[in-house]
Amino acid sequence: MTRKMDHHLLEKYVKGDATAEERRQVEAWLEDAPEDWLDAFLAGQHGPAFPEGDKAVFTGRVMERVRPRRARWMQVAAVFAGLLAAGWYLLKPAKMKPRAVEMVDIAIPANKTGTITLPDGSKVIMNAGSTLRYAKDFAGSDRAVALSGEAFFDVRPDAGKPFIIRSGGLSTRVLGTSFNISAYPGARKLTVTVLTGKVSVQDTLSQRAVTLLPSQQAVFVPESAMLSSATVSHPENEIAWRQGRIIFDETPLPEVAEVLSRRYGVQIVLKGDHLSQCRFNGQFEHDSLDAILRLVTRLTNTRAKREGDTVYLSGRGCSSTR
Repeated sequence: MTRKMDHHLLEKYVKGDATAEERRQVEAWLEDAPEDWLDAFLAGQHGPAFPEGDKAVFTGRVMERVRPRRARWMQVAAVFAGLLAAGWYLLKPAKMKPRAVEMVDIAIPANKTGTITLPDGSKVIMNAGSTLRYAKDFAGSDRAVALSGEAFFDVRPDAGKPFIIRSGGLSTRVLGTSFNISAYPGARKLTVTVLTGKVSVQDTLSQRAVTLLPSQQAVFVPESAMLSSATVSHPENEIAWRQGRIIFDETPLPEVAEVLSRRYGVQIVLKGDHLSQCRFNGQFEHDSLDAILRLVTRLTNTRAKREGDTVYLSGRGCSSTR
C-alpha cells in the first residue's frame, strides 16, 4: 500500500520551498502514488478552483516539479490532467482565492454506457468504465471537462467559450463539433477521432499539437510521447460502441485484449511478446466473451485459459502480421 504524503510537504514542493531531502521524498512518493492522489489532496484542505489567468504560470511551475525524471509517463500524464481538471493553485494569498466551484463527477460501470447533458446543452455518450468531471455551472472563460476512458462528444457551438477536454495527457479544444476520445488509463495509445467540425489536440507536456478535420484521427502513444494524425477510412467504426458493437479492423492483439478487458470486466493477459504481431478482424454485437475468445484464438493460433477474472492467451501465435 502506498504511504500517505503530508499535505504541507506537497505544498512546499510545488511552491519550490522544499529542501533537497524533502524534494527527494516527494519525488519518490510520486513514482508510486495512486492516480487519485490529487483528488484526495484537494478534498483534504484546498479549494477546487483557481483564476483562469493564472493557469499558464501555475501549470509551468507544477510541471517543473511534478515531472521527476524517473516517473512513469502515464502516471505523470494522469497527474497533469488531474491538476488541470480539478484546479488547484498555491500562487495567490488566501484572501484572493475565488469561491469554490461545485464539481460534478460521473462514473459509468463496466459493460454499461451512459448519456449525459452538460450545462451548456452539449451531449456526451460515455463508454464502459469511463469517468467525467466538470464544473456544475461551467463558470469561467471556457467549458472544461476531464475524461478518463472513452466518450463521444456532440458539442453545442459557442464561439466565445471554447470547449476543452483533458484526458490522459491530451488537451482537446473545440468550438462546436462531434468527435470521439478514447483515453483509458494504461492504454497503449490514446485517440481522438473527428466526425464533424474541427478539433485541436495538444500534448499538454510537450505542447505539440495537431489540427483535425472530419475523418481524421490523432494518436498519442504515452510510452514514446509521440503525437501524430492521419485520415481514417471508417471513422464510424470508432463510435460503434454506442450501439453495443465492437469492430476490430486489422487490430493488434494487445489492443483487442484491452478492448475486451474493459468491455467484459476481466483482465486479458498475453503470455509472450510474440503475440503482439497478431492482428485480428471481427465484428461483434451482444456476443458473450467466451464466443468472442473462441474466434480470436482460432484466427490467431492461440489458446485461452481462464482463472477467475483473468484470461491468459498463449500459444505459437501468428508467424506474420495478418
